[in-house]
Parts: sequence; C-alpha cells; structure tokens
Amino acid sequence: MTKKPHHNPDTARKIWLAGIGAYGRAFSEAQESIAKITGESAKIFDELVAKGEAIERRMEAQGRKVAAQVAPQGLPLDERIRRMRERIGLGDDRGALEEELRAIDARLVRVEEELRRLAASKKPAARRKSKKKRA
Repeated sequence: MTKKPHHNPDTARKIWLAGIGAYGRAFSEAQESIAKITGESAKIFDELVAKGEAIERRMEAQGRKVAAQVAPQGLPLDERIRRMRERIGLGDDRGALEEELRAIDARLVRVEEELRRLAASKKPAARRKSKKKRA
C-alpha cells in the first residue's frame, strides 16, 4: 500500500504568499525603473536635441561650402546653363538647330527613296566573261 503525501495547509499558504511577494517586488522594481527613466528622459531628449543641432550646423556649413564650389561667380542657374550650351555649340537658338535637323531628315528621306528606286530598277546583270588574251 502506498502512502498519500500529506499536504500541510500552512505550506500551501506560504507558497501562495511567496508568489504574491515576488509579483509585488517585480512591480515595485518596475515602478522604480519607470520613475528613473522618466526623470532621465527629459535630460536624454535635451542631449539628443543638442547633438542634432550641432550636426545640422555642420551640414549647413558643408552645404554652403559645396554650393560655393558648384556655383562659380554666383551666377544664376539659367545663366550657367546658357553659357554651357554656348561652349558645346548649342547656343540659345533651338529653332536653328531644329531647322537644320529637319533639312538633314529631308535629305535622308530623298537618299532612301533614290536607293529604293535604284534597287527596283536594277535587274540582275548577266556576268560577262572577260576576254583576256593569253599569250
């Protein structure tokens, strides 16, 4: 015959109370941590803002430096574009370029038509045997 374990009601109560105590301790520690973080969060936020401002100032200074190098003599963008177009031979007269392109296109069409006409009119020529005098 096996013996049933004897349960002491006092032991069960102590286990129950230990669990409640562990929960209470964890809750208290969590509240303390939250209070500590909340108190420090304003300080941490202010430090992050200060670092962000410092980085922003450096980036703005670097941006001004790069802009000064890119925009020689402080010329407006449209003026720089106009000068660049002149240097590469485009100038500001787009109409003249378009007219020249139309003329080239028309000549190309005429050449293509002539090639088609010649190809259609040519019949395969019979090969002639050359008469070379043999010595």
